[in-house]
Amino acid sequence: MMKCAAASFLFVILAASLATAQAPASAAQAPAPAAQGASLGPADVLPGKVYHSSQIPYKGNETKKARRFFYGLEHTGFALECHETVLGPGVETHPPHSHPHEEIIIVIEGTIEVSLDGKAETVEAGSVIHYEPNKPHNLRNVGTTPSRYYVVELRGRND
Repeated sequence: MMKCAAASFLFVILAASLATAQAPASAAQAPAPAAQGASLGPADVLPGKVYHSSQIPYKGNETKKARRFFYGLEHTGFALECHETVLGPGVETHPPHSHPHEEIIIVIEGTIEVSLDGKAETVEAGSVIHYEPNKPHNLRNVGTTPSRYYVVELRGRND
């Protein structure tokens, strides 16, 4: 039940974020990172479709693995990416970093510590995190079991 509610909430958040997004228009597109399950890049318009979990393989190992569901443009030219990450106990995503786009993270399983602009907060399954653009952030699994979360990156028109 928690998984269905979290997935539904993900798409409500995504729709609301797209409706209010203020991204500067630019013809420049960043090159697509290596696809994980989906072959679309930022120059491709995302089709309406179902991305079956069983058809998208993970890359990595049991300590840290991820898979991309999609990366491309929605119908107005706004670039979106959605991926899932699983972190083993004690594992950090990466050192704190920042980028010009926003991210929405929905925690599905486990307990993580989120660093937002130098401030740490512990987050449980069912929680939602919003990363602002150009603010340092990262997260780490502080639990004793794997943590799993979905990330929706609102890349805009210039990323």
